[in-house]
Amino acid sequence: MQKAKSVTDGGEILNGRDLYELQRAVKDNEADILFGNTKCTPIAKDEDIAFVRCGFPVYDRVGYHRYGIMGYHGGIYLTDMITNAILEWGERG
Repeated sequence: MQKAKSVTDGGEILNGRDLYELQRAVKDNEADILFGNTKCTPIAKDEDIAFVRCGFPVYDRVGYHRYGIMGYHGGIYLTDMITNAILEWGERG
């Protein structure tokens, strides 16, 4: 955990916390984007921020479990997901 914290560049790692604490951290830190599973959807909607579904479970979208986000191809896919989440958020206005 210490090594992960050393490369976050001021970010905050929330390990072993619940969704209430996550929402409070999102609000307190004025986050622009949230990465999480389907259970984080209400937080992104309540705080009106871009949301990238990743991890497990993602049960409100079809086929997400087939695409990895590790390695070269996964990195490209993750970049596409982030870009699309930001574009979707911008369309909501």
